[in-house]
Amino acid sequence: MKIHQSFRSTILQLDSGTAIVKWADSVAFFGSTKSVKVKGTIDGIPFHTAFMPWGDGTQFLPLNKTLLKALGKQPGDEVEVTLEESIPPGSSQKVK
Repeated sequence: MKIHQSFRSTILQLDSGTAIVKWADSVAFFGSTKSVKVKGTIDGIPFHTAFMPWGDGTQFLPLNKTLLKALGKQPGDEVEVTLEESIPPGSSQKVK
């Protein structure tokens, strides 16, 4: 499903070392607390991953090291996330 939704978020780092961003409106926007595959850009750099369930009814978007390096960002920095496409839960469609 094509979408165009942007939000700003600060990059956080979990105890495991994983970098993430959170979007307070993700569950309401997607209508699900389950994993939701998405495609878009972060500060203009393309990405595709999934909003992951946090376990408390919220979601987070993981950022891998390659993306962080391309962004020149680290935990504590703010980024602009633009979502362009989402794949509904249970869909066999892949992010293109």
